[in-house]
Amino acid sequence: MIRNIGELVSVIIPSYNRAHLIGDSIRSVIAQTYTNLEIIVVDDGSTDNTEEVIAAIFDSRLRYIRQPNRGRSDARNHALSIASGKYITFLDSDDLYLPNKIELQVAYLKSHPGVGMIYTSAHCINDQG
Repeated sequence: MIRNIGELVSVIIPSYNRAHLIGDSIRSVIAQTYTNLEIIVVDDGSTDNTEEVIAAIFDSRLRYIRQPNRGRSDARNHALSIASGKYITFLDSDDLYLPNKIELQVAYLKSHPGVGMIYTSAHCINDQG
């Protein structure tokens, strides 16, 4: 079920030379059941074709920012400074989200107002899936 209502969630993806992976990462966000999202990708001075991979993804919620290489923390902080969401979530450019991750987390935060942060576990995969 697609959720178009609710507070905006900012998904922050810092990236450096991950052209071979970042497309799948972004598509895992686009495929979320919770759709009130902004996706902010900060390319931290990649020397591969990261920019071209991202340019081939058409979604109005996607913002691409390129900056000189300053490290992952600086890229995250840059994205945080322009994020508009009530909620913030981070995704590394070599990771994927399960389809209902954001929906479940927003629902949990809304039903537990005393909770300020959620951390999740992960399923580890290799190049063969």
